[in-house]
This record gives sequence, structure tokens and C-alpha cells, in this order.
Amino acid sequence: MKNRTIKKIALCIGASLLHPMVVQAADFSVIIKEKGTGVAVEGATVVLVDSEEFDTTSSKGIIKFSDVEKPKKIKVIATGYETKEFVVQQNKNNYELYVYPINIEGDGMEVVADRLVEKVSKVKLSKVELIDAAGSGGDPLKAITALPGIVSSGEETAEVYMRGSDSRDNETLVNGVPVSYLYHFGGLWSTINPSLIEDMNVFLGGFPVEYGDALGGVIDAKLRAPRNDRMHYKFDLSTISGSFLVEGPVPGTGTSEANRDSFYVSGRRSYFDLLLSPEKATEMFSDSDEENPDKIVQVPRFYDLQASYRHQIDKGYVDAFYFGAADKIKAEIIAGAEDDPELAGDLSVDQSFHSTGVSWSKRLSSTLSTTGSVAYVQASESTQAGGDENGPFFITLDQKSLYVRPELHWAESSDSKITFGTTARYFDLPITGYLPRPMTENDPDFNFTSATKYKIDSNFNGAAFSPYVKHRQQWTDKLTTTTGLRMTNIRMKGGFETHMFSPRASVEYSVFKDTLLTASWGRYLQMPDGSEIIEKFGNPELVMTESEHRILGVEHKFNSLYNVKAEVYHKPMKNLVIAVDENAPPELFQNKGTGEAYGFDIYLKRQASDRKFGWLALSWAKSRRTNEITGVTRDFSGDQPLTLTALWGQSMPGSWNKWNWSVKAQVHTGTPYTAITGRHREDANDPDSRWIAEYGKHNAERLPTYYKFDVRISRDILFNESKMKVYLDIQNATFANNVVEYDYGKDFKDINNPSEVSGLSFFPFLGVEMEF
Repeated sequence: MKNRTIKKIALCIGASLLHPMVVQAADFSVIIKEKGTGVAVEGATVVLVDSEEFDTTSSKGIIKFSDVEKPKKIKVIATGYETKEFVVQQNKNNYELYVYPINIEGDGMEVVADRLVEKVSKVKLSKVELIDAAGSGGDPLKAITALPGIVSSGEETAEVYMRGSDSRDNETLVNGVPVSYLYHFGGLWSTINPSLIEDMNVFLGGFPVEYGDALGGVIDAKLRAPRNDRMHYKFDLSTISGSFLVEGPVPGTGTSEANRDSFYVSGRRSYFDLLLSPEKATEMFSDSDEENPDKIVQVPRFYDLQASYRHQIDKGYVDAFYFGAADKIKAEIIAGAEDDPELAGDLSVDQSFHSTGVSWSKRLSSTLSTTGSVAYVQASESTQAGGDENGPFFITLDQKSLYVRPELHWAESSDSKITFGTTARYFDLPITGYLPRPMTENDPDFNFTSATKYKIDSNFNGAAFSPYVKHRQQWTDKLTTTTGLRMTNIRMKGGFETHMFSPRASVEYSVFKDTLLTASWGRYLQMPDGSEIIEKFGNPELVMTESEHRILGVEHKFNSLYNVKAEVYHKPMKNLVIAVDENAPPELFQNKGTGEAYGFDIYLKRQASDRKFGWLALSWAKSRRTNEITGVTRDFSGDQPLTLTALWGQSMPGSWNKWNWSVKAQVHTGTPYTAITGRHREDANDPDSRWIAEYGKHNAERLPTYYKFDVRISRDILFNESKMKVYLDIQNATFANNVVEYDYGKDFKDINNPSEVSGLSFFPFLGVEMEF
């Protein structure tokens, strides 16, 4: 009896000890989401580590396991994400797990889309290369200054010369529509939020007939579609400005992402004027040795706005968009007018633009599709500087224009594609002012006080209509040709009128599997500036300026990551406009200039992948201009013979691998300038009259070699359904003392020993972005 009791007790104790080891079958579910966005991950494999059972997630990121033993750990494997094991809590049946993306990329540009398949002189960059490149300050439209064949027109400006053509000779488009200005304050920061750029095609030359009349190159930026998976909120605070972005689906417009309408609204504003008083800004930016420095009255400020609404239609979409910007600055010129006294006094610049339009894309049939845009653009500018006995010098304009660009694409066969299109533009520009003719790069000795002043009160208007056709034919597996014809028709009030053809053609030949030979020729036209043809100020009898683009190239792909592209080019120019100051309007401006640019570009690139990217760009160029009236030939102001740019970016090693870094080193030969070689009194008989500078040969001297080294460090910090990005972009990290001009002192007394004026010194550009 006693033995039986002991045995029962032992069995009870044994059962109680064994009870925790018994795992009951259960039903439970797992939801897999991307860390940082909270987006469901479809197709992720979830493995129950103990039993090695597994399944894949649905389109909503969900897996439901039925009647299985609850594991101690779950392993998640998904393409593009880090593989990770999660510990299971035994008292839970529903799990929401977040996996870390291998490549963290925010909104904006993915790999540049081939909206145009032409390869001649076109540069493509990915989002990482554009935004994370050192020296760009996170501004993708500013990163183009690191590309081959491109020369910045000034210190830290994104206004560029392209292959020996002036910055005003380039065409700039956003959503297929010309913009009044793409950069705030002449090139410091772009007027488009970096998060909204979908892709950007940069043509250094040889661009096809879809693009209009320009002698230089093309910058073609496309704003991306709004995201429509859920609502997104993004805020950015940087050294110079703050911005916001709100986007997401429109309720009640569709049952799935494929047919759901969406929108975004974005805004950005600088805040220097909120932090600095005019007195403090004057103290900060004035030279310490100036007795009477120029005074800042209104600290520079800018803002820009963008908005878009995408409506999904059958086999296409319609986008309604708006983008605009405004800049304002006021100052009192004192020291800057010592040698040009009529500039003394108030200086103010107030400019803005607003573009509202619609763009579309629709497939009409298996062989026909259409794209295009219509936009209404309003641009205004009010500038005042100095004055004389007749009052202040000023110019005020308020341009209104309507721009239309429809295209029809016909895929005649798989090897033959034809594009029909046209650009049409009507504009009305009331303009009033009292000022001298505009200064150009042809005027090294331009003096505001000495220049003849003119009064303008005119309504400058006109229309342009330019139909074009392009045919792309793949003849064999190796040979493809593209031919196009554009007809430019322009009629302006006052008598300027033109009707001219622009034929363009290119050839692509695959000499080997990974080696492509290219050749291109084309005629390119450009209308003179409005100030050069306006009645009573310019010359309405001027004709279109012209250039030819002659390009030969070779592109070789070493492997899936590395490729090299090399091109040689020759660009003769004629009918360039020259100002003849001894004449009065209309003979003040004449088509008496010619020019020539030639050189080569080599571009070795490592494609962005595995958080690594980089390129090496080498350019050699020569650009000259000839005044056919005087017979003088000189170097163009954008003539920068040799430029070498090396850029590399990747993640940091070891435990710091969530951080990214990039460096950019750029060196180029000095830009040309015109030296002051002497001085004389304005009135030889008056010893108290002001001193006038005497200049040497135009652009005969060179500034010292320019060198700049930039560093960028950034990291994406991911929370479950939000993320933060911090970045530090250090420009001129080595404190290089680059000479950008020479100061000859008051009254030009330091002719024999001018002081050096240095460019931007060490400047840290810090930014924080937060996205929900």
C-alpha cells in the first residue's frame, strides 16, 4: 500500500516537471513589413526554425499558419532585405515583423529612365549618384557640374557652359515645359524639391529634334508621379532652408494602386532672413577692411512650391501640375560703386515664376501612343540699381506665355519608330525700364556709369511654331539610325521673323558585342535675346544664331558594373550677336560674331549597386570667339581647357556599415580673364575726375589652377514606419584657396600688385530629413 502511494506521488511529480516541455498545436499569423516605411513585403519567405516549415507572404505581407507547433524562432528571407531571425513570444499568436532593406533609398529618382533612347552625348545618372554625390548639397540638379563637358559659369553656381557654349545657350525643361529659371539667385540652389525629380536627361550636344532651338545642351528634368499606396509626410531642415512634402492617394478614386488617383504638395523656404538681421548679415558678409561696406537691407530669401495631381486613365495617365518660385534681395551699394559711381544707391531684385499645366501619356493602340504637355507660365522681374539725374536705373517685366507640346508615337514595326510632334508658344511681355544695354561676356571693360542709357516702354510679344518629325530605324542587330527634321517658325512684334529648317541625324553601330560606335550631325538654331531684338533698344533685323554639332563617340561595357564612354566633337558657330557701342539702336546689335568649340570627353563609370558608385570624367576643350567687325579672335569666357573630376561613394565598413560616404575631387585649368593694365582720368583736363581702367587683351590671362575636394557623410535611421536621414556635405574640405578674380584696389591703384579674391572656403552643409 505504501509502495503504491509513493509510486503515484512520483508519477504526479514527473508529469508536472514534463508539462512545460509539451508544445500545443496552434494557429498564428505573421505580417512582414519594410522597416522605415511600414510597406507590406510581398513574397517574403517565413521559416519556422524549429520545424523548418515555411510559406511566403501575400500581397498584403501576411502568412497564416494553421495547426502547427509554435516555434521558438522565425526566420524571414526576402529579396532586397536583410535576412533576420525573430524570437517568438509564446503568449502571442499574431506577429508584426519589420525587415531592414539592404539598399535604403528615399523618394525621387530611380535609375534615369530612357524616355529617349538616343545615346549620343547623353549622360544618365541614378538617384544615389545625383543626391548622394559629395558637393551637391543633396541637390540633384546641382550635381551636373561634376559631369564631363560641363563647366560651371562661376564659383558654386549650377549655371553651366556646355561644350563651349554660354549658359544662356542651354535649354532647360521641367515636365517638358521651359522654366523661367531653374536656380535661385543665379545658380546657388535649384527651384525644384530634390525628392520630386523622377529622372533627368542631360544632353551635352547632338540632341534630337524633340528639343528646341538652343546652341548648347539640354537639361531635361521630369517630376515623378505622386505615390498612391498610402499617405506620406516628409520634412527637411538644412543649413539654408526648410521644406515639406505631403503625398498619397485620393480617397474614393480607385480600388487598387493601379487605378487610384494621387497627389503631392511640396514647399520650401530659406530662413536666413528669419535668423539674421540686415545689420548682422552686413557684418557677416562684408570685407573687414572696407571703411564703408555695402549694406544688406533685405536678407536674401527664396521659396519654391510644387504640386501635382495624377488621374489614372485607361492605358495611361493625365497629370495636372504646378511649380513656382520667388527670390528677393535688397541692398545699399556703397563700396561696390567706388569705381562706377552711378551704381551707388539702392539695389533690389524681386523675381518669380509660376507654371500651371497638364501633361499626359496614353497608349492608343498596339502601334500608336501619345504624350505631351500644355502649360501657362507667368514670370515677373523687377530690378533696380543706382541712378543718375534722370532717376534710378530699373527694369520691370511681367511675361505671360502659353506653351503646347503634343507628340504622336507610331511603332510602324518592332524595328521602326516614328515620332510626330510640335512645340508652339505664344507670349506677351510688357517691359519698362531705364538702363544701359545688358552686359555680356563680350564686355570686359563694361562700365555702368559710362554706358549710354535708354528708356524702354514696350510690349514685346510674338509666337513660335515648330513642327518636327523623327524616324528611328534598326536596320540590323548592329546598325541603328535616327533622322529628324525640325522647322522653326517665329514671328515677333517689331519685325523679327524667321522660317528655318534644322536637320539632325545620328548613327549607332555595334562593332562588337559590348562596343558601340556613335556619330551625330545636326543644325541648331537660337533666337537672339529679347533685349537684342526689341524695338527702339535692340535690332529687330537680327537673324537666328546658328551652330553645327559634329560628334564621334565610342562606348564600351567592360562588365555589368563598369563602362567607359569617349566622344570627340566640333561645334562651329555663326551669326552670333555682337554689341557695337559706337552705334545707336537698331545698329547697336549685329550678327557679326563667329565661334568654334572642339574637344573630347572621357567618362569612366561604375554603376550604382551594392551601395557603391563613382566615375572619372576627363574633358579637354577649346572654345574661341571672333568679332568679324574688328577681326579679333579671343578665348571664350567658358574656355576651360582641362578638367578632371573623380567621384566615389560607398558604405562604411564593419559596425559603421549603415553610414554612407562619398568624396569628390575636381581640378581644372584656370578660367580666362582680362587684366587691367593701366588707368587714366575720365577727363584728362580735370585732375579730380574719376579714374578709368585700361584693359589688356580680352581673356588673354588665366587664373591659377582650381582645385576642390568635397566630402559627404549620410545615414538613414529606420524606425518601424518612419525614417530619418541625416547628412553632412562638406564643401572645400581641404580649405583650398582658389583665386576667382583679382582686386585692383580703389581707383585701380594696385595695378602692379592686385590682391587675390578667393572663392568659397570650407562650408559645412548639414541637413535632416524626416519621413512618415
